[in-house]
Amino acid sequence: MMRPLPLITLALAALLLTACAATTKQASWTDPEYAGRKVASVFIIGTARSDLHRRLFEDELARELEQRGVRGIPSYRHFSLKEIEDREATELKIRELGAESVIVAKVVGSRTDSVVTPARSYVSGVPYYPTHLRDHWHDYFRNSYSVVSEPATVRQFQIYTVETNLYSPEDDLIWSMQSETIAGGQLEETIREFVDLLVEDLSANGLI
Repeated sequence: MMRPLPLITLALAALLLTACAATTKQASWTDPEYAGRKVASVFIIGTARSDLHRRLFEDELARELEQRGVRGIPSYRHFSLKEIEDREATELKIRELGAESVIVAKVVGSRTDSVVTPARSYVSGVPYYPTHLRDHWHDYFRNSYSVVSEPATVRQFQIYTVETNLYSPEDDLIWSMQSETIAGGQLEETIREFVDLLVEDLSANGLI
């Protein structure tokens, strides 16, 4: 009997708002008893507040799994996130669909980091020397130089931590990965990068 699926408290959408090709794996774990035992079908749940973001993520993961011979079943085609909170109905549907595992991805934390670019000054133009022509104002002007000063700048960006768990039919946790993504670019690129990271790690641990 499966345990209740994780509550939908944080949004995967936060991760998927923007993209900048900056998703990294922090750590992953695989149950030694399951390592090397491939799964044939996966029910996919992306806990995004935005229905569009959820659909993009679940479809992309399903597509990547299919390319590796694994049947991926996007949950949005059968349930809203609110409906997934109904444990019995969800478990019944998962069995009807023939899914032998469930994968759930959700944001578990976020932070704001800053990058400071210090102030700087530099010479622009051709340095002045006493031998430079002074016969005409334009000659004098063209052989002058100026000091350009640029103030310090601070750039802030959001980093989202995502935990993705894979559960067996008996609801055992068989694989878990934590990753971080820097927001700041194109949405679909972030989704593809995030999904590629998940699939790569699942494959490396012999699960797909």
